[in-house]
Amino acid sequence: MDGYAVRSNETASASEQTPVLLKVQGTIAAGDSPGAIFTELKVDNKRRAIDPNLCVEIMTGAIFPEYFDACVKVEDTTLVEGPTGKHILVKKPVGHNANRRFAGSDMLEGDVIVKRGEIVRSSHILPLASIGLESVPVLQKPRVGIWSTGAEMLNGNGATRDANGPYLMAAAKEMRLQVDFLGVLQDDPATIQHHLQNSAESGAYDVLITSGAVSKGRFDHIRGVLDKMGAEIVFHGLAIRPGHPVLFAMLPGAQRRTAFFGLPGNPGAAAACFRSLTVPYLRELQGQPVERPLLARLVRQPDTHTAKHTCHPTQTQTIDCFRHGVLSTSVTGHLVVEPSADQSPAKLGPFIAANCWIHFRPDHGGTLPRPGGGQMVECYPLSPTGAISLSPTLLN
Repeated sequence: MDGYAVRSNETASASEQTPVLLKVQGTIAAGDSPGAIFTELKVDNKRRAIDPNLCVEIMTGAIFPEYFDACVKVEDTTLVEGPTGKHILVKKPVGHNANRRFAGSDMLEGDVIVKRGEIVRSSHILPLASIGLESVPVLQKPRVGIWSTGAEMLNGNGATRDANGPYLMAAAKEMRLQVDFLGVLQDDPATIQHHLQNSAESGAYDVLITSGAVSKGRFDHIRGVLDKMGAEIVFHGLAIRPGHPVLFAMLPGAQRRTAFFGLPGNPGAAAACFRSLTVPYLRELQGQPVERPLLARLVRQPDTHTAKHTCHPTQTQTIDCFRHGVLSTSVTGHLVVEPSADQSPAKLGPFIAANCWIHFRPDHGGTLPRPGGGQMVECYPLSPTGAISLSPTLLN
């Protein structure tokens, strides 16, 4: 703050009735060296002292001068100008080190400003720039290439629309990734291999993603193409619903291997697999910590339209189930979650209201003990960034 550098002991007796008069012996502005002032102050180097009843005008951000130990605010002084120069009247005592900021009092050596895996935001720039750092080492954003598959999306016949491609592009952009939509692949093994092989060998992408053609149907060519390419199949088919045909592989390349996710073609299943499998992998590439789920009380059982594979929390199950739903806060301030009424992975209308994925784990039905009763389930925001907007509900 703007004011005057003083010696606090010289203001100890100051009052409205008996103000202390101090001579202003120069000005120090931000960026000035205070050294020039001391030639005017007649410093006694032997005694490390200056003449009494002197002060120095000081501006915000200026280096605090030696021999003074406090700053009196300019608004707490009265300026007096006369033939002997500028003086100020101080009408109340100023404490030792008052209005003075010491170097190192804001951040200390060893303080962490931004952690590994954190996204550097504008709030980090303030402290980083204030200590003179012009750059920090960062990980490159993962480069992602996305295809949709299916002749029905190429020829325009029928009512099939490509929902997966736009969804995956939007989700990747939401994560601030470098992402390209590489088009729609024909249901032809040679064409699929040509595109996958060229992209992997170019080294242009860290992760490649397709949706569709990973099951065991007549036109599901992805697995056969990968085998022909000599890819390492990490997994093909998981005990999850929806999305059990999902595939993950490492594609060979000229310089390095490229991660490949073959997501199901069913839009709901593709979205579930992307959120539960691809997003954690992309977070790992960026050095981000494992995402922790939100625990919420289940207020309605999920739909059990498929008799063979249910996610009913009172029944024993051997698969991981993901069900979209609405996470909200109860009148008592607790998290509650209600699964969407229709859980068919082919129906996308429920995504309009949904804001989370509910994870029902195997064996225990996805439930965790909760004091006072009630079933607790793990929830992940629908957004791949983990952002979520919670609305209040009338439920307890």
